[in-house]
Amino acid sequence: MESVPTVHEEDTKSAPGIVPTRTPSSNSGSQAVQPVANGDDPSPRGVRFWLVFVVLSLCTLLSALDLGGVGTAAPTIVADLHGVNFAWIGSAYTLSSAAFLPLSGNLAQIFGRRPTTLLFILMFAVGSAMCGSAPSMTVLIVGRAIQGVGGGGTQSLVNIVIADLVPLRERGMFTSITGMIWSLGSVIGPFVAGGLAEKASWRWLFYLNLPLCVITWITVALFLNLHTPRGNIREKLLKVDWIGNILIVASSTSCILGLTSGGGSIPWSSIKVLGPLIFGFAGLGVTLVYEAKWPAQPTIPKVLYSNRNSLIGYLVTFIHGVAAIAVTFYLPTWFQSIRAASPIQSGVYFLPMMATISPTVIVEGIIVAKTGRYRLMTLSGWILMILGLGLFISLDISTPLGLIVFYQLVLGVGIGFLYSTTFIVLAPLPLSENASAVSLLIFMRTFPQAWGVAVGQTILQNELRTHLPSSVLAQFADASDLVYQVIPQISGMAEPLRREVETAFLLSMRLIWIVMAALSGLGLLCTLLIRDIPLARTVDSKWGLQPKPAPKSTPAAALSEKAVVV
Repeated sequence: MESVPTVHEEDTKSAPGIVPTRTPSSNSGSQAVQPVANGDDPSPRGVRFWLVFVVLSLCTLLSALDLGGVGTAAPTIVADLHGVNFAWIGSAYTLSSAAFLPLSGNLAQIFGRRPTTLLFILMFAVGSAMCGSAPSMTVLIVGRAIQGVGGGGTQSLVNIVIADLVPLRERGMFTSITGMIWSLGSVIGPFVAGGLAEKASWRWLFYLNLPLCVITWITVALFLNLHTPRGNIREKLLKVDWIGNILIVASSTSCILGLTSGGGSIPWSSIKVLGPLIFGFAGLGVTLVYEAKWPAQPTIPKVLYSNRNSLIGYLVTFIHGVAAIAVTFYLPTWFQSIRAASPIQSGVYFLPMMATISPTVIVEGIIVAKTGRYRLMTLSGWILMILGLGLFISLDISTPLGLIVFYQLVLGVGIGFLYSTTFIVLAPLPLSENASAVSLLIFMRTFPQAWGVAVGQTILQNELRTHLPSSVLAQFADASDLVYQVIPQISGMAEPLRREVETAFLLSMRLIWIVMAALSGLGLLCTLLIRDIPLARTVDSKWGLQPKPAPKSTPAAALSEKAVVV
C-alpha cells in the first residue's frame, strides 16, 4: 500500500489557517491527507503580489542572460586568456549550480526567502566581477563556479517564492511565465555576447551583470517582504544541515565530473571515470540514509520520497531532463553535420522546437488549473515525445525542411507537457515542505543535463568510429572530440566522401534518438503507476506576504476609542 504523508500538528502550527482534511483515495480505502485552508479561495492578488512577481521575473532574466550568452563568447575568451579547456567555462557554472541547489531550499527554510535570495544575488555579482577582471583561465573558472551557485540559487528561490504565494492548482501559469522569460533571456544572451565579443570586449559580458545585480538586489530588498524566521545568525547557522549538504555537493560533483570526462579523451572503462561515478553514486546513497535519520532540519526530508506519487515524480523528472537536454543539445549538431548548416543557421532551424516549448507549458498550466488533472497531461507528454523521437529516427539526408519543422513541433509539445511532473511531486506533500520539495525538484531537472550530454557524446563518438570512412578516421586518429573536429571539414569535402560522412553522422545521431525514445518509454511506464491527487487551492500562510503595518491612530481616534471602552 502506498505511504501518503500526513499534515502533522507541527505543520499546522507553522502554517496558520491550514487544517488537515481527508480526501478519498483510490487505494483500497486508504485516505490521503491534503492541506487546505479555511476556505478554498486564496486571498486577492493586489499590487504587492504583482510587484513581487516582477521582482521574481527580473531575477529569472538576470540568470538567463548570463547562461545564454557565455557559450557564444567562449572561443574569444579562451583565445584571449590563452586557455585550452573550452568546456569548463560552461561546465563550472552548471556543476556548481546543480550541486548547491538542495542547499538553497535548506537556507530558505532557516533564514527566510528574502535574505537567502539577496545572498545568492550577491554571490552572482561577486562571480561576475571575478570573471570580468580574470587575468587567467583559472580565475575565470572559479568565478564561473561562484556565479553558478548564485545563479542556480536565485532560480531556486524564484520557484520557492512562487510556491509560497500561488496555490499548486494555479501555479502552472505563473511558472510558465517565468519560464518564457528564461527562454527570452537565453535567446537574447547569445546575440548580446556575440556583439560584445566582436565589437568591444568579452569582459563587458560579465561587467554588465553588475548593474543588473544592483537593480535586482535593491528591488528584492524593497518588495520581497516575506516572513523571516526569528533568531540570530549563530542560531540559524547551527540549524543548517551542513553535513547533509557537504555529502550532496561532494556526491553530485563527483558524478558530474565522471560524466563530463568519460567518452572523450578518457574511456569509460578508465578508473578516472569509474572512480568518480562509483564514489558519487555511493555518496548519494549515504546521503539519503543520513538525511532520513539524523539532521533536525534535513535538506532532503524523508517525507519527500515516502509516497509513490512523489517518488515516481522525481524519477520521471530526471528521465525527462536527460531526454530533453539530449534532444535540444544534439539537434543543432544534426543540422550542422547533415545539412551543412552554419552555427547561426542551425540555431534558426532549431527555433520551431524552442518556440514551442514555453507556450506549451503555459497551455499545460491553464489546463491543469481548469481541470485539476495532471496524470493525463503527463501521459500525453510522454506519448508525444515517443512519437516525435520516432519521427526523428525516420529522418534522412533528403527529408524536406518542412517535415523536420513539423517533427520538432510534435516533440516540443511533448517536452512542454512534461513539465507537469511538478504536480506529480508536490500534490501529495505538506505545504510546509515547499522549499525542500521545490529545490530538490529543480535539482532533478538540472542534474540530468550532464547525463543527457554525456550519453549523447558517448553514442556519437563510438558510432562515428564505426561508420566514418577510414580515410577520415586516419586524419583524426588522436582526436578526443571527433564530432566537432570533423563537422567543420564536411563542407569542403568532395563527393562521394561528403555523402559518406553525412550518412555516418545520420546513422550515429539516429542511435541517440532511439535511446531517448526507449528512455521516454520508461517514463511512460512509470507514469502509469501514479494517480491524480487533488491539488491544493491554498498556500502556506507562514511564508506569505507580510501584512502592512496598521496605521497609527490619531489622538482624536484614540480618545474616541477610550470613550467607547469607558
